[in-house]
Amino acid sequence: MFLKRINLTNFRNYASLELDFDNRPTVLIGDNGAGKSNILEAVYLLSTTKSLRVEKEEELILDEEEFGRVEGFFRPEDDQPLAGDETELMVLINRPNSEISFKKKVMVNGIARRTLDFIGNLPAVIFYPTDINMVTGSPSLRRWHLDLSLAQIDTEYKKCLTLYGDFLTARNKVLKRIREGLAKLDELDYWTDELIKNGEIVSKKRKEFFEFINGLVTPLGEFKFEYSQSLISLEKLKETNGREVAAAQTLIGPHRDDFKITLDERNMSSYGSRGEQRTATLAFKLAQLEYMAAHPASGGKNLGKRPILLLDDVFSELDGSHRAHVVDIVSKQQTVIATVELENIPKEFLDSARILTVENGQIRSSLRGTK
Repeated sequence: MFLKRINLTNFRNYASLELDFDNRPTVLIGDNGAGKSNILEAVYLLSTTKSLRVEKEEELILDEEEFGRVEGFFRPEDDQPLAGDETELMVLINRPNSEISFKKKVMVNGIARRTLDFIGNLPAVIFYPTDINMVTGSPSLRRWHLDLSLAQIDTEYKKCLTLYGDFLTARNKVLKRIREGLAKLDELDYWTDELIKNGEIVSKKRKEFFEFINGLVTPLGEFKFEYSQSLISLEKLKETNGREVAAAQTLIGPHRDDFKITLDERNMSSYGSRGEQRTATLAFKLAQLEYMAAHPASGGKNLGKRPILLLDDVFSELDGSHRAHVVDIVSKQQTVIATVELENIPKEFLDSARILTVENGQIRSSLRGTK
């Protein structure tokens, strides 16, 4: 897996940008607000169609423009990253407009695709400093981080998760109608059966993920990832029927799952320092990376490929040994790093990297490593 180049049009602070990658790690250096993180965000958009930094996708469009576009060209094989056939990915985002029938369109080689089919073509793992909210925030936010990685490599998981959400919404509507006296309990049966069928698959695959990452050696610290699973079954749902009708909500199932990260039996959410919480977040993201690399995608897509690693300001709060571990991970797959300064990055790594200076939405200069 090798991303050869990206083209940005009216994306964030880039009116137009063409950026080629070579087979070295890429380091983007520049002041805050220069546009470094926007490049990482663009690559992740090509992976998941999602941004972790905005609530409304129109925020990704350059001010006063009507659309934003991100294009990526990659090779499925990374043994010869600078030659061979390319696959083109495109995400087009429009501002709300009565004359435009879509807000977002995704395409593969010029052919429009469903989001379900687009995700997984270019797997990636991203780390932002703000991802610390994965540790300190809500269970739904933690599930979101988890689902974005699993959906990239597992077509069955992605499909079942989507169907589960659809059936959950429909079942809750029936529960509300029952509470209002407009429906009977047996009208839940179809939605309950489908919810269980898809929910069991989601739960099974999440459990496999946590079993895998808890078996990894984590040089960043002895972090444990404790999965709190809300198991779903017909028997359990029958037990909660009365409370569900009163609440007009399905009270058990994968949509109630959660996990916590612990260090020395301390829950990092409540008892971790900011530095520990940041390191715990990075440890989780690197564990995701290893899981995605070790588990080939359903149907053979991206078989045995390591995801692209995108790191934003990752070195600033790490000690020397942790920096060395991250550098070791970086060398295993295509990696793009954004940073405000180079002083925190080990020199031996910089000597083998391609260093680009970003200023006001422009790539101003290229400093090349010595190796």
